[in-house]
Amino acid sequence: MKIILLFCLLSVGLFSCRQTIEDNFPKTAQLVFKPKFEGLDAFLNYKDKIEQRKDLKVLPSLFFTHKSGATIESRAFLNADDEILKATIDRIDTNGKKLSLTFYFLKEVLSMVCMEEQNLRSSLSNAAQTEYFVFYNANQSPIASYTRARKGQPDNTPFRSFKLPNERHQAIQANLLLLSDMQNQEGFFELYFQGFDEAFNKKFVQFGNDNYSTNLAYAPQEELIKALSKNSEAYKGQKFNIQHQPVQEASGLQYQVLVAIEKR
Repeated sequence: MKIILLFCLLSVGLFSCRQTIEDNFPKTAQLVFKPKFEGLDAFLNYKDKIEQRKDLKVLPSLFFTHKSGATIESRAFLNADDEILKATIDRIDTNGKKLSLTFYFLKEVLSMVCMEEQNLRSSLSNAAQTEYFVFYNANQSPIASYTRARKGQPDNTPFRSFKLPNERHQAIQANLLLLSDMQNQEGFFELYFQGFDEAFNKKFVQFGNDNYSTNLAYAPQEELIKALSKNSEAYKGQKFNIQHQPVQEASGLQYQVLVAIEKR
């Protein structure tokens, strides 16, 4: 019951966040920056405070695979009042390029975004990672952007101001909406029953759509799973809500386990 409650609360919170983003990121938005930005330290200090908190509830999305082979997943971090303070998206393309976005919220309004690009196939263990930071005012307008290339920890490389291209601004908006859809299993991430599979001596059920899919290990005694397996063709194309639990075995094998399923 607790898992269901948290899932519902997150759906409400992120839908509200999505409406705010849609209202405040018009497609014709002009990027206006002041000549000198005085708030860098304050924003970074707020970011560090959130990162240091150990009491936040973490709500992972399902792990999705795009039809191109790229993978994507997200996480939302909520406080005790179920206010979203932080959210992340991690996308790995088939060429090994990883893009990570971390969104920070102040009173559930977007405050800053950190984008990190990394080549996972680089032969250099200490290869430089490029980070981009974009800061927003209370009206959700970007007011400054910085970049830095760093190697390892700690993060002591200097920041360099740069002009945020409009296409990157629009990409941030698109990714935030993707995050909302992932967490709520809506839009690009609506879940339709697609079939069954077996791997690693486990049984998996697959859900997804024309662009994204996700596989979950399941218990054969689950009543709806029994119905799906007995008459798969009749259920294909029907939409579902999924609750899940990420699992990592001692061997390193990672997968998702189906916790609850509901036909929409």
